[in-house]
Order: sequence, then structure tokens, then C-alpha cells
Amino acid sequence: MTVTLNLAVFLLLASSAIHAEAIYKSIDENGKVTYSTTPPKNATQSKSIDIAPPPSEEAIKAAQQRHGRSKEAADLLDKNRKKRDAIIAEENRLKREQQKQLQLQRQAEKNNENENDAYPYVPRRRPGGILPPVHKPVHRPVQLPAR
Repeated sequence: MTVTLNLAVFLLLASSAIHAEAIYKSIDENGKVTYSTTPPKNATQSKSIDIAPPPSEEAIKAAQQRHGRSKEAADLLDKNRKKRDAIIAEENRLKREQQKQLQLQRQAEKNNENENDAYPYVPRRRPGGILPPVHKPVHRPVQLPAR
């Protein structure tokens, strides 16, 4: 409703500027604001509104040139933003790949460490570089009970 009212007021003001008629703003006893070209009879407040003349041809051309420059600047900024976004997306993709490779390397190292956990004793070097003696289990044949 506000858009319709604003449009009606704009059209009213624009049409009256062309005809150079006076515009009156009036407020009735209910507080309703009305714009018209004739002074109202039953309004509580009424006043004439001065309307600015339309812009000159030079002002219109200058505004169009400013608009063109602003549009070119906006297009350039948009182009640069898209390039920057593409660079950032590529950097993020590379970071994800590096993190995945690092995670795979850590998992492989962890798996290598776990291989030694299967045997209860892993010989470590003593100070001086001498290995401790390795105790090998003795394999004895198992005798199964007769049937």
C-alpha cells in the first residue's frame, strides 16, 4: 500500500510539475494526508508545496556519465572478486589435498608402529650400540591324545 501511495504521489507531483500547477498537502480530522491540485474545503491543515523544477539536459547527461562510470567500476570490482574467489578456492583445494596426504602419512606411520606391537618384546639398543640378547621361543612338538 505504501508503494502504491508513493507512486501516486510521485505521478501527481510529476504531472503537476509539467503543468506548473500548485500542489496542496492537506490533513483531515482523522489524520489522513491528501495531495491535490485544489485546496481542500474540509481539511484541518492545508499548505501549498513548492516543487523543484526538473533537471537540465546538462545535469541529466552528467548523471548518465556518472552512472556509466559507476557501472564500469562495479563490473571491474565484480571481475576482480570472481578472480579472487577462484584463487581462494584453489588454495583451499590444495590445503585439503595436503591435509589428506599428511593424514595418510600419519596413518601409515601409526600402522608401522602397530606392527611391532604384535611381538611382546622389541629389542632396543643399549647405550654403546650393543643389542640385548633376543630370547627366541623354543618350538616343541605337540602330542595330540589318541582317539
